[in-house]
This record gives sequence, C-alpha cells and structure tokens, in this order.
Amino acid sequence: MERVLADVLRDQSNLANKGDGNWKAVAYSTVAQILSKYFGVHLMANNVKNHFKLRRTWYGIVSDILSQSGFDWDNTNYMITIENEIAWKEYVKSHEEAKRF
Repeated sequence: MERVLADVLRDQSNLANKGDGNWKAVAYSTVAQILSKYFGVHLMANNVKNHFKLRRTWYGIVSDILSQSGFDWDNTNYMITIENEIAWKEYVKSHEEAKRF
C-alpha cells in the first residue's frame, strides 16, 4: 500500500495539489479514490488525512528516539537499533507512546 500511496502522492505533487506544507483537499480525495479502487476498500478523504497525521506523529517519536544516546538507525533493515535493552526500557518509562516501536 505504501508504494501505491507514494506514487499517487508524487502525481498529486506534480499536479500542484500541495501548498503551504499541506495537501489540498482535492489531493486527499483523489488519494482516497485511487487507493479504494486499487485495494478494493472504501476510503474517505478523512481516512487519508488521519493516516498522514499518524505518520507525522510516528516520525516525531522516531526522531526523538534517534536523538537519544544509545539509539541508531539500521539503513539495511529500516529499523531502530539499540546498544542495550536497559536504554530502551528507561526511554519507554518516560515515553509511553514509544512502546510500539
């Protein structure tokens, strides 16, 4: 799904359906229509918008994790790595939202 989403967003960007750092309403609607048809599901523009909000939140969490000592990014496996489990447990104690990662 992510590959199709990226392709559709690239097309929407080329059509100038992104402005002021956010996607225009027509972009959300178009993405919802294309993904719905491609995957045989029913998506609305708000579903797409909420997906972007969630991704933005995840990006913030991952960025914060990577700014901490003892954490690194594995470019081969596209994942966070840690030097030791204790560092992760300590981080999660004060950052509940990071547990999923």
